[in-house]
Amino acid sequence: MNTAECNAYAKVNLSLDITGRREDGYHTVDMVMQSVSLCDRVRVTLNDTGEVILKCSKPHIPCDGRNTAYKAAQYYFDATGVPFGADIYIEKHIPDQAGMGGGSADAAAVLKLLNHLCAEAGEEPLNTAELLYLGLRIGADVPFCILNGTYRCLGIGEQLLPLAEIPKCYLVVVKPDVGVSTPEAYRACDNVPDGGMRYTPGMVRAVEHRSIEEIANALGNRFDDALQISVVQEIKKYLCENGALNALMTGSGSAVFGIFSEKSLAENAAKRMPKAFGACFLAEPVIG
Repeated sequence: MNTAECNAYAKVNLSLDITGRREDGYHTVDMVMQSVSLCDRVRVTLNDTGEVILKCSKPHIPCDGRNTAYKAAQYYFDATGVPFGADIYIEKHIPDQAGMGGGSADAAAVLKLLNHLCAEAGEEPLNTAELLYLGLRIGADVPFCILNGTYRCLGIGEQLLPLAEIPKCYLVVVKPDVGVSTPEAYRACDNVPDGGMRYTPGMVRAVEHRSIEEIANALGNRFDDALQISVVQEIKKYLCENGALNALMTGSGSAVFGIFSEKSLAENAAKRMPKAFGACFLAEPVIG
């Protein structure tokens, strides 16, 4: 049966504010997210068995119902009732436990590919609103990963407001070995009496001005402030001392990205990156 594949783009948080906590325990946020060119590659083939079979290039990644891409296929087939199953293969490049939305990106890619393949097979595809609703059932970042680009995200991350494209720039992304528990990160933020800084309004203004210098100066992440992970701070310092306009941890961590105005500066910083800091990647913003 037909096969299709696409890139599943990672994201970084240009800003991340925690604005409250709902009665169900979920925290509310106000953040600006940006898709970046670091990506997984996802391939989907329809099958007529009705089963979802997932394989991944990284052996430690679960390939059952714990995997968001697997859930995405199950949810899609349950929602649409199409008479198919799917063989899914994920070539992983986005680092794990990085705060870069790798699992959400894979799930979004599966939803889009299944929608395309089922339409080719003569079935009624879901519209964008239906895909976004289905994505939200899987995870709060999945709707953003379906759309890609530059968005202000509110609520639990599901309320998406499009922003102007950010100017051309270059990113160096570093993933240290240290892992971060998202519940632990939220607990650390909850312990800040005044709720901490609000970064997103300033970031929105900077993005709308389309100034990469303003965007770099407006970077801010409440998790980064609250956790103060030593290796993260060291990586940020290194990036800024080696040409980055600014640097920040993304999401609840532990990946760090630096923004560079010139490609040569980004390449030199990446080339000289101390191996002790962890895996290093070059990336650029992706337009939705």
